[in-house]
Amino acid sequence: MAGVVVIGAGLAGARTCSALRAAGVREEVVLLGAESDAPYDRPPLSKDPEAEVDLRDSMGIDVWSAADVRLGVAGTRLRGRAGGPGESSTLVVECSDGSELAAAAVVLATGADPVLPRGWARSGVHVLHTRAQSVSFWGQVHPGSRLAIVGGGWVGCEAAATAARRGARVELFEVGAQLLGGRIPAQVSDWVSAWLAELGVRVHADHQVAGLDEVSGSLAVEGRATDVVLAALGVRPATAWLGGADVPRSESGAVLVDGWGRSGLPGVFAVGDAAARWSARYSAHLPGGHWTEALNAPEALAPVVAEWVRGPMGGSRWASAPESAPVDPIPYVFSDLGGKMLLVLGEAASGRVVWRNSSDVDSGSDAWTAFSVDDSDRLLGMSTVGRPRDVAVARRAMLADPRGAPRTDPSALVDPAAAPAAMFPGEG
Repeated sequence: MAGVVVIGAGLAGARTCSALRAAGVREEVVLLGAESDAPYDRPPLSKDPEAEVDLRDSMGIDVWSAADVRLGVAGTRLRGRAGGPGESSTLVVECSDGSELAAAAVVLATGADPVLPRGWARSGVHVLHTRAQSVSFWGQVHPGSRLAIVGGGWVGCEAAATAARRGARVELFEVGAQLLGGRIPAQVSDWVSAWLAELGVRVHADHQVAGLDEVSGSLAVEGRATDVVLAALGVRPATAWLGGADVPRSESGAVLVDGWGRSGLPGVFAVGDAAARWSARYSAHLPGGHWTEALNAPEALAPVVAEWVRGPMGGSRWASAPESAPVDPIPYVFSDLGGKMLLVLGEAASGRVVWRNSSDVDSGSDAWTAFSVDDSDRLLGMSTVGRPRDVAVARRAMLADPRGAPRTDPSALVDPAAAPAAMFPGEG
């Protein structure tokens, strides 16, 4: 029997394997990867098709030294039962190659699958989530080629910027009133649209794409003939294969886990895009679909998995608090949009915006910060370009506050020379 089976060989799964060894797990660790490619980094797929993505070279993560790696093998079913007091849980992973793996613990790191509307699976239509999909998509994007992107989220905006810089004629359709809606303030969203327009992207916001059709024998979107279509309509946690396993999931399919990464089935953990982690700070399960979560969460998860594997693995022990304290990070995401690095922390789209150095904002500077505060002047989140120090200062203050909403002094927030203690008085 394996000590731990990690299902999913993306960044979260690979980092988990390395972290398990660092946490003292000496038992066998098996890593299953549905793709045949060695574990790789996904964000460059929509930003820089030529970037090195193999985790061994790009990030120095060598899972072969930490686990028995089985590529091209997916989990197809999870069987398990909770043990009673003094009894071990029985966990068995059925695999796509016909094998079965019994384990003391299972870590679900299966990531997510891109959404593709019914009837869209046809020649010329792409999604952009795996390395193979990236090779297929970018192989069709050339100078002068017509590209229609449906969806104005992170992947849609990044792919639009990259394709335009490579000479493609890009049109971007977004059903909402603004790009990256609900993630950043309205004015910041307007700037994202302007950045893309400067690169030659035609942005169609507040535009519902009903479906795909043909014009003069060519694939068409909204009556516009196109050579390539990218469906960038978000993702769903890749957990459907769990079927009837007694693992509680959200409506989206994300595995519901506590602050340590433990699911409702003893011995089963989840991390990364497949998980929704409970945050005491926000009193909600937060989706794990951020690169920084996949990178950092395994370090907090691994000691808890190691503690479970060491046993005794009685069912009553699962409900008790592990020795390590839960990690409750502030949501953070960054994106390279046509050469501009946009950093977003917390609930940046909420509240009212306080601009740091408003004169630079008005002059169109490439270095600015938009702090989002509530009616009590407490920080909810922020977005910034060219001022990474502001992120570090804000994150430190947010982590120091139990609710993640430290009190601010708006007059200090607007002053680029203000010290952190003035910006967040009484926050440490």
